[in-house]
Amino acid sequence: MAQPGWRLFVFVTSLAVTAPAAAQADHGAQPAAVLENVDLMDLMVKPAYDELQRAMAKAPEDRKGWALLYQKAARLAEIENLLYFRSRAEPARKAEWNINAARAQHASADLAAAVLLALRNARAADFDDLRKQFPAVAAGCTACHRAFAREAPVIKP
Repeated sequence: MAQPGWRLFVFVTSLAVTAPAAAQADHGAQPAAVLENVDLMDLMVKPAYDELQRAMAKAPEDRKGWALLYQKAARLAEIENLLYFRSRAEPARKAEWNINAARAQHASADLAAAVLLALRNARAADFDDLRKQFPAVAAGCTACHRAFAREAPVIKP
């Protein structure tokens, strides 16, 4: 007969322990960076850029190829949002950070939007126009690196 009392005790104790933790988690939850900017660049931005760069080397052969190109361009643009929303700059350089990060992100987003439009037709002529836009993506990255990186690499399209 002592067993039902023990179960009740365990149940009530578990509620008492988890309820305050859950309530505490709901109040004041704020997004926080998991990675430092340099790690975000190495683990996410650079691989996404490299994939897009390889995809931009030649025109897609079919609609599936066009869809993959769009996926790579959109992925880079969205990952760059992570950089845009954070800042490693001191307060005096925050505006400069915002300008440079926005320039890089917008170039990627513009390319992704153009690829999405080109996906309708999937023609080689459309790809030629996209190739002309791709250097703006590299230039956006390079400008930010020159402003904020200790070792400022030049990003090649």
